[in-house]
Amino acid sequence: MSGLEINFSFVDEKFHKDPASVMALLRNKCPVHHTAEPASHFTLSLEADITSALRDEKTWSSKYGPGLAYSEPGIGVLVSSDPPEHTQERIAISRIFKASVIEKMEDDIALLTNQLIDKLADKNNGDIIRDLAAPIPLTVMCWLLGTPIEDIELFRSWVLPMAEAVSYADGREASAEVKAAYQSFFEYFGDHIQKRKELIVSNENVHDDLLTRLLTVTHNGRTLSNKKVLGFCQFLLVAGSETTTLMIGNVLHRLMENPKQFEMLKGDHSLIPNAIEESLRYDAPVHGLFRTNTKQVLLHGIDIPVDSKVCMMFGSANRDPEVWDNPDKFDISRDLSALRNHASFGVGAHYCLGAPLSRLEGRIALKSIIERLPKIRSDGDPTPTTAGVLKGFSNLPVRWD
Repeated sequence: MSGLEINFSFVDEKFHKDPASVMALLRNKCPVHHTAEPASHFTLSLEADITSALRDEKTWSSKYGPGLAYSEPGIGVLVSSDPPEHTQERIAISRIFKASVIEKMEDDIALLTNQLIDKLADKNNGDIIRDLAAPIPLTVMCWLLGTPIEDIELFRSWVLPMAEAVSYADGREASAEVKAAYQSFFEYFGDHIQKRKELIVSNENVHDDLLTRLLTVTHNGRTLSNKKVLGFCQFLLVAGSETTTLMIGNVLHRLMENPKQFEMLKGDHSLIPNAIEESLRYDAPVHGLFRTNTKQVLLHGIDIPVDSKVCMMFGSANRDPEVWDNPDKFDISRDLSALRNHASFGVGAHYCLGAPLSRLEGRIALKSIIERLPKIRSDGDPTPTTAGVLKGFSNLPVRWD
């Protein structure tokens, strides 16, 4: 079967309905897939190819951004930059994401989670995405960026359109909704950043949070530009909140689908980290992101011309039978150290800085759910997210006794 006979793109309806089957078809029949829809790009689906490419930043560049659209080089951050610039940016914010700093947030996140569940205690049903999975990481982002917690609904209204832009050829210009989300974001955070800079200059009491770090860190005597700081905020808001929201929804959804696994977890809370990692492997919250090759590449007999957009399918690498035993089985009893080798947080220099924080939020949320809502179960079909690059739900109705 040729690549022309396999339909795949993030906007393809068949992929939305059954991504695992489409990814298996790609691995088996067309490990380097090319399509012209919605714009010309290639897709890598084998774990060995993906991890090798992700470790080779010289060949597989991030400078044109992680989306299908070619972004302007030099203005992106972290996921849209290459070493040595990427290395400098990573150092600039790494202190905020150190294990010791993340550990200090555990009590606050646990308190937040229990407060959210307190609001559900007198009910017998709800939407776990709206009521728990979304507020937890968005509130933590507010703590890190120094914004009012009351604005989390506003932020969530921007996050999904921003994520959707990754799948479209026009990127930030993909639709009126996407353009409006970016415009609102830049207006809000442009003003927020300016106010924080004024506080820093006046030496008033300033929160020692991530935003202050971004505005005061220097490299070779220079601070980050406003564009860079805005880019960091936008990236953190999307990557640091929505992916964790999806992860929490995904793990609960799979546990409710697999009651024996759920009962095993309820009887042994030490399996909570396993459940989180198995969820990340089985249902990668981000199906994949794009790189751009700096030279012509010949792979599996397919010529990938220089400067092509090439999608690295994390979700497919996580289901590759060459790496995982019985990969299409959700199994929280897998070895934890092996599970952590999934590709959902990336591989190589671009491995997600926020992974420890996301894992912590997921563990706390799952522990609180099984302790305080032990009879939780499905209350109807969930609503899949509309962002093609993401996997998870925008609504997950549940009930309990």
